[in-house]
Amino acid sequence: MIYPNIRTVNNFPYIINKKTSPSIIVWIMLLIIFFLIFLIIAFNYRYSTYETYLGYVKNDNLVLYVKNDKLDNLCSLNLLIGNEKFDFKIIDISDEYYLVNNDNYYQVTIEVKLKEEWLIENNILNIVFEKPKTTIYEQIKKGLNKWKN
Repeated sequence: MIYPNIRTVNNFPYIINKKTSPSIIVWIMLLIIFFLIFLIIAFNYRYSTYETYLGYVKNDNLVLYVKNDKLDNLCSLNLLIGNEKFDFKIIDISDEYYLVNNDNYYQVTIEVKLKEEWLIENNILNIVFEKPKTTIYEQIKKGLNKWKN
């Protein structure tokens, strides 16, 4: 087996004075700059995330089906229908659940003042809940915690 010359491996002045190709140095510097730009963006850029549901109108209220783990923070989110914010109040969460792909979905009835054109019985609406603003770093951290558990 061929062993490296120990004098060149442990010799710091030799490593510093060793001639390297300028193209390698340029590529390393570009990688460092892009990595630093990504870190700055990941820690500082804030954006909103959304949860989308299909709901229908029943007795001037909205009815939608929500996963069991999403029920806890539903009251703290902003309700958007057609890019307009609405105030809402949860009237009822059913005791029965629907099992779809091993996920429990509960029927949630929401009281909201809808436009007259949407108040047609059994009218299907695209309902969007806006979550609080987050960063890329927080999303990566949350994903790693889910993966770890």
